[in-house]
Amino acid sequence: MILSIWIIYSCKQDTTYDGDYNPEVIKGYKNEASTVNTKMDSIEAINFISKQKLREFYELSALASNNNDSVVQEILITQLRSYFSKEEMSEVDTLLSKLKNRNIHFVSVAKFNIIPNDSLTPDTIKKADYTLNLFNKDKKLVKTIDRTSIFVLKQEPIQFKREFKFYFQTLNMMKDSIQNDTISSGVKQ
Repeated sequence: MILSIWIIYSCKQDTTYDGDYNPEVIKGYKNEASTVNTKMDSIEAINFISKQKLREFYELSALASNNNDSVVQEILITQLRSYFSKEEMSEVDTLLSKLKNRNIHFVSVAKFNIIPNDSLTPDTIKKADYTLNLFNKDKKLVKTIDRTSIFVLKQEPIQFKREFKFYFQTLNMMKDSIQNDTISSGVKQ
């Protein structure tokens, strides 16, 4: 009996939004340079900043997609576009239309995992796997989407602090056809 109550309760937790939601705080999200105040190594700092920026971006997206005030919505869209380089801004419009069509009011990011890879550029280019949970206005789970995003953390040292500027390259990485190529590399004689 107790086990069945616990199972029902645990299933219910997974299907309802239980995050903190404050529209006034969310409206203030901007893609400003991030600093890490505590003593963290590089990997911890990258994970912390990446999770924070993903959460900010998707919460801001949900708020923007449901805002009927055109002036406020334009301000929110401008803030969302700051999370992308100038070439990649079209993903914001695509995401907002999908959220609006599904009537999504709340979003949470779960199962966040940075895929280890080395960057050959001075900036840190990373891939992250995560699950995006989409909820309706009644805080009920509508859809769960697994995503792989590519982002850049550009180090901007200011006054002896390690500051990073965050940019998405893409929200949903498509499988690269080159990765699935069956032709071996190298020259054979």
